[in-house]
Amino acid sequence: MDNELEKQIKNALNGVNPWQRVPTNVKGAFLVKTPSSKRGESFMVEINPTDANGNPIKRRGVFLKRRSELENFMEVMGNDKLKDLMDALENIQGLTPEEELKTVEI
Repeated sequence: MDNELEKQIKNALNGVNPWQRVPTNVKGAFLVKTPSSKRGESFMVEINPTDANGNPIKRRGVFLKRRSELENFMEVMGNDKLKDLMDALENIQGLTPEEELKTVEI
């Protein structure tokens, strides 16, 4: 199966411009081809959650090249103290929870 996934990735990124996002079926995960170097082609995964319309919420997400990078970010993101820190920052700034956009029925 991994070999099949590798073929799909290579086919999807064939002919794609450098830094162009290629969506995946994992919501918020995009494939990105970086400019060629002496080592050849290079690919990354961009983690950038999407809004209700499927658009990335940030201009640029987090770019990952190795699984170890993903595991390190997941460790930090999973820390409950980070959630406490974010809550405190929101309170200091007077931010309210974001409301989800409602779809307009036509």
